[in-house]
Amino acid sequence: MAFMRSLSEEDGLKPDVVCDADFKSINFNNSDYDSLDHSTGQSFLLLDANEHLHIATPELFCKKLKCPDTVKIKVVSIFGNTGDGKSHTMNHALFKGEEVFKTSPEQKSCTLGVYAAIQEDLGVLCLDTEGLLSTSSRNTKRMRMLLKILAISDIVIYRTRSERLHSDMYEFLGTASKAFCLHFSQALQSMSIPGATNLGPAVIIFHETKHTNPLENSVEESAEEKLRDCFNRFNYDIKAFSSLRYVGIQTSITETTDYNKLIAALRMELENTTVRSPRQPSVIFKAIRALNKKFAGEIIEKSINPFPEQYFTCPIYCDSCNRRCQRSMGHDGDNHLNSQPCQHQHQFENKVDICKSCYNNGREVVVIRKETWTYIIIDCPHCGEIARNWKYWGSATDSSAVRSQTIHVWKDENVIAKGPIHSGQIMLDRVNYVYEAISNISSQPAGALKEWCADKVAPKYWKPNHEIINCSSCKKNFEKYGIRKHHCRGCGKGFCDACTQNRMPVPSRKWNEPVRVCNDCRQQLLKHPDKVPHNCNPSNDDTNLGIVQLSPEADVTARKCGETLYNTVTKVASVALECTKEIIKDSARPDYWIPDVEALQCSICKVPFGTAEELVSVHLNNNTLSPERMFTGGDCRRHHCRKCGQGICSNCSQSRQAVPERGWFDEVRVCDSCANDKLLTTCNLTNGTTGDIKSKTD
Repeated sequence: MAFMRSLSEEDGLKPDVVCDADFKSINFNNSDYDSLDHSTGQSFLLLDANEHLHIATPELFCKKLKCPDTVKIKVVSIFGNTGDGKSHTMNHALFKGEEVFKTSPEQKSCTLGVYAAIQEDLGVLCLDTEGLLSTSSRNTKRMRMLLKILAISDIVIYRTRSERLHSDMYEFLGTASKAFCLHFSQALQSMSIPGATNLGPAVIIFHETKHTNPLENSVEESAEEKLRDCFNRFNYDIKAFSSLRYVGIQTSITETTDYNKLIAALRMELENTTVRSPRQPSVIFKAIRALNKKFAGEIIEKSINPFPEQYFTCPIYCDSCNRRCQRSMGHDGDNHLNSQPCQHQHQFENKVDICKSCYNNGREVVVIRKETWTYIIIDCPHCGEIARNWKYWGSATDSSAVRSQTIHVWKDENVIAKGPIHSGQIMLDRVNYVYEAISNISSQPAGALKEWCADKVAPKYWKPNHEIINCSSCKKNFEKYGIRKHHCRGCGKGFCDACTQNRMPVPSRKWNEPVRVCNDCRQQLLKHPDKVPHNCNPSNDDTNLGIVQLSPEADVTARKCGETLYNTVTKVASVALECTKEIIKDSARPDYWIPDVEALQCSICKVPFGTAEELVSVHLNNNTLSPERMFTGGDCRRHHCRKCGQGICSNCSQSRQAVPERGWFDEVRVCDSCANDKLLTTCNLTNGTTGDIKSKTD
């Protein structure tokens, strides 16, 4: 006290330390905070929070690691939420508790970006990463940086201290697997980086709890299988990872974390070189630099909306523009509303005219049209008559009085489309109808003309087409079954396609290439290839027919030229017309129709679809057709019922009805089952009404 009293008032006001330098303000904004460097003597900053690489060359990278480029190392990285002790885990699991990576008890994170250090004894490059869910303002850049580090890692540790595994772990690892498969794997291989494989790193999930039990292995299911089931339940695919391992421990409040299980799992993965082998430090650095250069640039940061509109707004959508009603749920008495303009669609006819005068005054009033003998009157419920135009000349809409506007078509207003929904299929049906009508009318004359032309160019030993009634082998009637006639090049008789499947040269008839022959001629040609088959008919009297005698070679030349021309034209027409037709069918077909590849037979009579030749073979060999629907000949074409969408044949779809619930307002093809159901319903309604009347009368 005496000492203090001895000080003068002037001396007491003097400062203890005098600084002559200029004062500078300290800036604590986010950019400086994100660029803080917390390197230690053994670790250094590799990537900062802005994805900037702090090492320029592979040589400087090896110098920072204090190791030569000749050694080969593996990369171990750690991920997890901020505050879960990632740096502490790396120090104890790989450096025996030495603080290689800085830890801090402060609220602010001391790991921003990615820090690197070398563990020489194990040959491991350790990467300590920034935590998820941190307070950094660059969330999307941080996520991209972490995914790039995960892609070049050999072993990934996901550290969590949650009492129960949270969804953010599944989301991060599932996203990382997807990013590796879609982007990183291809990028690493295209850069010709040694060691790049299609499989990603091995993942170790290190789960520490205090009050709950970690996952345990059982006889029925291991902990890893339980994790995979959780990933599947969240619809996350982790096929990019070479392996998945779970290490769970429970630590009481008075105990310290035991890292022995994690160390053992790490050593096991480090010794495994079947998927990834150790690499040189320069190779690892080049991979990091290449990925960081390829996947860079600014990302638009989207803030999370804490008030999702869909939680409370009306769930009804507009059928025309697919916009949602903006009013609250349960807005009784108020019409649906969306301030955005709608899109006009012809099938809804959702374009109306509103009074322009009312619109300028802030009201939307739909006008009413009235027709008289000579005028079309446009009447506004609020303003009265606003326009009058001549009915048979002039414009029906006065642009100075009305304004066109597209209105929304809300789904709960039971609006039925006024236009054709299946317009493409309707047009295709009409084209097919005209084509079938013309084909049916001209089928017989065209068939007779075709046979006459074929007879004119046929070799003289062929039996004329008009004399061929039945197959010479199986005796099937060509006209009854609707199958084509074919000539054997050996004997010249008429056969069906099933009885002339053999192809052999007939040198005696000047057919030097494999041609169609019957079974009998095939047996004879196998024994005597150069002889004429002996079961052929005697030659027709060419003199009576007025045919000039030709040499055998000239006799078949005309037929060869005719076949070449006919086959060429047929194939070109088939490719040009059928392929175009199939493309149109696929684009115009309604969604509820059964695909052609699944509709192989009629859903009612079970007759398979196909040509007449195919159906005859099935009918005679298998005899699987129902007795009430026996094969009657001809092709069996595939059709679709417009009501149920099943594949049906022509015989089972003779009815024509409108199906408005499916968008068919004209009479269209309906199968017998749907037609009978409608008829039965109508009869039941009629009988029920009659019964009620009778009961009342009685």
